[in-house]
Amino acid sequence: MITIVRFRTAEGDYAIPVEQVSEVRSATGLAPLPAPLPGVGGLMRRGNSAFPVLTTLGVLGHHVVIIEKGPLNFGLLVEEVTGVLQVDEAQIGAPPPGQERPLISGILNDEAGLVLLLDVDALAGKLAQ
Repeated sequence: MITIVRFRTAEGDYAIPVEQVSEVRSATGLAPLPAPLPGVGGLMRRGNSAFPVLTTLGVLGHHVVIIEKGPLNFGLLVEEVTGVLQVDEAQIGAPPPGQERPLISGILNDEAGLVLLLDVDALAGKLAQ
């Protein structure tokens, strides 16, 4: 079994393994970043520091899913978080062909439709372009 955080954007339904999500918060307070990399929507404050927020899945959203990848913290702008679910790993299919940059690491086909599992390493790589 794997536990995932599932969320929705204007583009569709996505998920990330729960152990890579540190928190979910409102997108209120997202500050613009001058001359950002493509797909970076701005910065959010966390304590005495700030972290970048990706708009890879769309520029509109009400929540930020905060992801921890080693020492790197970054956010992902989403419309809404729809739940934390346990799924059998056998239900997760292979990544789809046709991706220019492989952001999707697998596909979950459940009763509500397709859920695309995001590759956190690929998302983090967008900050190093």
